[in-house]
Amino acid sequence: MNSSTFIKPLLAVSAGLLFSFNAMALDASSLKLQVYSVMLSTSPLCTSPVTVFSSPSATEVDFLSTPTLGSGNPADATYSCVIIKMSDLIKFTPSSTSGSCTAGTEYVADVCRSDNGGTTHAPDATGAMTSCTGTDAVPHADAVYLYLTTNASAGSGGGTFVQPTSVSSTSGLNLTAPLVISGSAKSKFVVNATGKVSGSDVTCGMNPPVFGFKPVP
Repeated sequence: MNSSTFIKPLLAVSAGLLFSFNAMALDASSLKLQVYSVMLSTSPLCTSPVTVFSSPSATEVDFLSTPTLGSGNPADATYSCVIIKMSDLIKFTPSSTSGSCTAGTEYVADVCRSDNGGTTHAPDATGAMTSCTGTDAVPHADAVYLYLTTNASAGSGGGTFVQPTSVSSTSGLNLTAPLVISGSAKSKFVVNATGKVSGSDVTCGMNPPVFGFKPVP
């Protein structure tokens, strides 16, 4: 895994990811996720997604080092939702020291757990949500679905790992620009996490970054 190329398009990652809410802003030098699959949907409700990468075992991906998320050949279209199946245990390393964060130290955070009421749901799944396990003090790995959607209200109060149910849904996280696939055109998946690491809480954490796509010249 040493590039971020789909057959169509290029999918590069240029910053970080985590989900806690603090201040005392720092940058990250690494951000590692355990990724099982990546899916795309033309709907901001993330319905009927197509899978561009899938593996029964998770692959550790550093989102700060332009990782390969897999290869595929999705049809030409405008994709308003990206779904990443991943472990909810996330590793990150602050680039400087402040508060509870120490530069060069890798931290592990459980971002969907029982003590924060975390739940997740597979795309288009029927039935009840799956409750996440673990606590802040005793993390436990769960497979979750991260929904990135062009819904402007996403991330303003709904579940990060829950499929949006309407165009005004607060579920998922906001995708500032959709992925547009047209012929041989390529796009970059931009994850802007500048100043998102926080040392103001008891444990070092990160705020949600800004996600979007932009064309590659």
